[in-house]
Amino acid sequence: MKAFQKKITRVAETPDAVVFMGPEREVDRWIEPPPAGKILMLAPHPDDGEAVGVTLKIFAEAGCEVFYIIACLSPGGVTDGFALAHAEREGLKVAPADLPQYKKTLRRAEQLESARLAGFPGREPEFLALEEGSEGRLVESRANAEAMARVLAEVAPDVSLMPIGEDTNIEHVQVYRWLSRAAAELAASRGKPILGLYNRDPKTLHINEQLIVPFDEQLAGWKAKLLATHRSQQERNLAQRGHGLDQRILRVNRPAWERVKKSLPPEIIPLYTYAEVFQVEIFR
Repeated sequence: MKAFQKKITRVAETPDAVVFMGPEREVDRWIEPPPAGKILMLAPHPDDGEAVGVTLKIFAEAGCEVFYIIACLSPGGVTDGFALAHAEREGLKVAPADLPQYKKTLRRAEQLESARLAGFPGREPEFLALEEGSEGRLVESRANAEAMARVLAEVAPDVSLMPIGEDTNIEHVQVYRWLSRAAAELAASRGKPILGLYNRDPKTLHINEQLIVPFDEQLAGWKAKLLATHRSQQERNLAQRGHGLDQRILRVNRPAWERVKKSLPPEIIPLYTYAEVFQVEIFR
């Protein structure tokens, strides 16, 4: 992990620098994942982890331990129609007052199913019981910030991943702020750095694409299955946007690869079609 962090630190200190990660290739600016270490996927919502599923898979297969923690179940992301139709298929009657909790149950079940299908977390995802306001949205509170600090201290990760906080999604912004404060304090107190990797999301406003994780059509199909397992989000996207959550994320990954592929040797370029991209931050 030290060698990996050392290489990534150089990238973090040079905003215009770019490095690629994946299986071993004798290519300049290409690094292998660390053979061991703790990786924390801090997902503001269910399905945020699947958005970087290829990167998590690469870390896990290299020998790292992956922790998957979800900050908010976001019941507001589930339509009433989807939840009521699901309840009817199950032979259940859900009162209007109980609908938000039923939506949370659906999102939890979808996340657990997707994680089992992925196979890379060393344990089942953990769902935080953070303070929520209307429609199950996180609130900006001291208690939530302290809960995030406790989670970070308990996992003591070498690397933490989440969507970047320069985003139109307020909960992405909140979790990003809580993580940044907690990571800086933890790294300083333990005298050991923490690497922050922040991925591009469909709602990202600005990001420095510094760490590039390319992948091919086969892995894209695997990733699409994980995303589609979040059926409430898959169907909502199909209804509202004309394409599913799986394609919504891959439509971010494909142009990301197009932007960066020209800096690689010509023989490497045809091997990939997509890329997960990250801005890098080092907490010391």
